[in-house]
Amino acid sequence: MSTDQDVRSGRAAELDALPPGVGLVAALERLSPAALTGEDLAAYLRGCARAQSRGAARVLDAMHHLGRARAQGCERLAAVDEFSGDEVAAVLGWSRTMASRKLDLAEDLADRLPAVGEALWEGWLDEPKATRFCEWTRDLADDHARHVCQVVLPEAPELPVGELIRRIEQTAAALDPEWAARRARRAEKNARVILSPNPTGTATFSVCDLAAPTGLAMRDRVDALAAAVRGLGVLTPIGALRAEVAARLLDGTTAGLTDRDVALLLAAEYHRQATERGDGGPGDGGPGDDGPTDDGPDDHDHDDHDPDDGGPDDGGPDDDGPDDGGPDDGGPDDGGPDDGAPTDGTGPAEVPGTPGPGQGLLDLPDLPDLPPMIEGPDPRSGRVRSGTTELRLRLTTALGLDEHPAAVPGYGTVLAPHARALLHRHHGGEWRIVLTDDDGRLQRVLLARRRPGPRRDTGPRPRGEPCSAIVELQVPTTVLAALTPVDHRTRTGDWASLLTELHQRLGAGRDGPPRAGPDDHIRRRPRAETDRWVRVRDRHCIVPACRRPAHRAELDHTIDHALGGPSVHANLGVVDLHHHRAKHHARWRIRQPAPGRFTIRTRAGVHHTTRPKKILEPLPRPRPAARPRPLPVDGPHGDPDTDDVSWRRTFLRRTAGPAPSGEPPSAPPTAPDRSSADDPPPF
Repeated sequence: MSTDQDVRSGRAAELDALPPGVGLVAALERLSPAALTGEDLAAYLRGCARAQSRGAARVLDAMHHLGRARAQGCERLAAVDEFSGDEVAAVLGWSRTMASRKLDLAEDLADRLPAVGEALWEGWLDEPKATRFCEWTRDLADDHARHVCQVVLPEAPELPVGELIRRIEQTAAALDPEWAARRARRAEKNARVILSPNPTGTATFSVCDLAAPTGLAMRDRVDALAAAVRGLGVLTPIGALRAEVAARLLDGTTAGLTDRDVALLLAAEYHRQATERGDGGPGDGGPGDDGPTDDGPDDHDHDDHDPDDGGPDDGGPDDDGPDDGGPDDGGPDDGGPDDGAPTDGTGPAEVPGTPGPGQGLLDLPDLPDLPPMIEGPDPRSGRVRSGTTELRLRLTTALGLDEHPAAVPGYGTVLAPHARALLHRHHGGEWRIVLTDDDGRLQRVLLARRRPGPRRDTGPRPRGEPCSAIVELQVPTTVLAALTPVDHRTRTGDWASLLTELHQRLGAGRDGPPRAGPDDHIRRRPRAETDRWVRVRDRHCIVPACRRPAHRAELDHTIDHALGGPSVHANLGVVDLHHHRAKHHARWRIRQPAPGRFTIRTRAGVHHTTRPKKILEPLPRPRPAARPRPLPVDGPHGDPDTDDVSWRRTFLRRTAGPAPSGEPPSAPPTAPDRSSADDPPPF
């Protein structure tokens, strides 16, 4: 969601017009934030941030000079070395490790990424974001690093740090897909398990450097089991519940049990402990509880918008049946584990007895009925459905015509080979074909009835059966029209049937949002077609700097339904639970002057305007090197005849001081030890 600052006048406009420097500092010194309100106070904060960025740039520049200074005259060393950090550490009272990290940042901004350093100096980029540019382009060749900055830097001021990292990764992968894939394969060879203690006496267990599809599958299974347990009346905060599920899957206490029995076991243990305490359990509405009893906004307008819950069937042109079984059919949070509702409907199922010796907890008489969460036609398989996830990629990437990276909202960038593997895994999910204009803006949303491969036509999903994933295939309408179906019959998947279907529907439908239905002014929840359109249009929560994915957030009536607001696309927006609460309890005012364009007035009286984001994010054309670029972990072991020697020298200089004048040595150099025994670890 793009964000605009509203046109301001008076003191706010004067402060916003001042560039960082002496004039801005003097103007800020004359003001007291205690005497300011609304837009003036926001302008004061923005001015302080610009002044702070200029100050950070000055500090880094001074450190860079001090680390290279000589006692005789103003001559400087060509680059920082192992002793540069000592100069800075002694002056500022820092550890050598901290001083060296800051010096690395200063040198990067001065030599490798001057455009980022200039943005920091001008005050429109802050130091944390400048640091992320340096950290997340460190593996790249200098020309690629600068190109990434050229593409992403204009977007950076309005992006939160996590989203900025995703855009850097996405752009870097698009520049040289082959290099990115080699780097991923090299990292996977270093996969490991780490157990580390925490100061609180707890432990952190990590599985590192797995292939992205494997890691996402692990997360989805934990999420799905946590949702199944939550559906059995367990009100443990969702983070703790996920951790408990993951621990029980790995510690051996659930060995031999099906997923169904694991969910029943955890629920029975929870209810037994609650019974022994004689209270409502750890999630009985106390502080910190985010269970289903803590829904947030008032019940009369908690717009969780289940599209087909209790209202007339959709029947729209892009609907697969009376209940499309989309991921939004499970409640306010799409049946995710944060949701207080079961993921897969509410039908009763028989609670089995004791699954094995020593586990008689499962036959408690008051245990709620198990929701239908079993995957496949045979419920005895005991396998829960995978948690609802979303994959966004270009149709051309799915067809193998390019290697553009994909995205998994809430996770980050996924390389093209991994995205195609996820596409195969989510074969039975809800496939949305999102058509755009040539500028990448939303035109139309279709539901694909066919899939590549042997299953040509999935047909409508039975009522009450949810989908386990959303697949969003993005393509400009002109590109789709130019694709020839018969050219896309491959060994990995026959896409001809799907492309033929889409070509037929191009001429049969119309662009734009779904038409309003006759009952949209009286039904509280929107039709499935409208629900999909709004979530695709908004992408994530509409509040500036919030990136809660649309499929994990709620749909909110801009004009409350209780006040006559219709359930149409022009009166709906994606708002996460926290900001839904802000609207009702902190009295934020949200308006939608045009579909997808929102104006927000916060409690402090600050106004923000957001505009719909492009569906197709700008990506550069691939720029592979004439010869394979070395991977950062290659060190000096690569072949000098095929490696980019200048890039390697830069990498070695950055990590081990100045490189020698000749070719890279045959043995790896020893990096200077910039730490001491009393230093904290450098990460």
